[in-house]
Amino acid sequence: MGKSVVGMVLLCTAAIVALGGCFAEDGPSTKELPPTDELSTEQSVTTTTTSRTTTTAARAGAQTIAEAISIAPRVNNTDYHEAAPAEGKPVEDTSQFHFSTADGEVHCSTVDRDTATLACDVAGEVAAPAPGSTPPGCTWQGSYVVLTETSTQGTCTDTPWVWVRSEPLLSGSAISIGNFQCLAVPTGVYCLNTRSDNGFAVRDGAYRVISGADPVPAALTEIPAPGEQTTTTS
Repeated sequence: MGKSVVGMVLLCTAAIVALGGCFAEDGPSTKELPPTDELSTEQSVTTTTTSRTTTTAARAGAQTIAEAISIAPRVNNTDYHEAAPAEGKPVEDTSQFHFSTADGEVHCSTVDRDTATLACDVAGEVAAPAPGSTPPGCTWQGSYVVLTETSTQGTCTDTPWVWVRSEPLLSGSAISIGNFQCLAVPTGVYCLNTRSDNGFAVRDGAYRVISGADPVPAALTEIPAPGEQTTTTS
């Protein structure tokens, strides 16, 4: 009578990635490994099925703010030259770049100066107080956030730096202009000078100085990119 041989092999793998938030309100961001097809994920949970077409799988692996911004899908810069110098003025085609957040709360423009400059006008922000004395011809813009090699709040201008009625930068998309990179989120925008790694975040009208080396917050990895859809059925 012949002998039979039975073999059994069990192989299990698991991976968990947990990252802390950049801001207190962000909380920790816990990610699952990207699926084989990084352009779509599908999850089933007992009574609820969530189907998502997403490009956030790559951003889920980002460790820093700079990485999360650099991975985000880029817009076409040629769409961001038109804006108006002020409300009530006609839109013009300019050599500078202009964009706004989808809710219209933040407007940003590059500025024609000797130093590369990105300026954003933030609605609802508590304006920075003017200094005790200002040079002749200075108009103090307390609601401006200005990014050169570093980020500051409030500045003197001879003419308005930030134009309005520009093309919206949709949440989840990024724009790269020279050394500046900005990523829009549902309630604001994150911007960095990639050479100095300094920048700022504006969320819900609040301004914060950031560094590209800061741990990535959930706000940057969990937002869907433009065109992504999330539907839930019970």
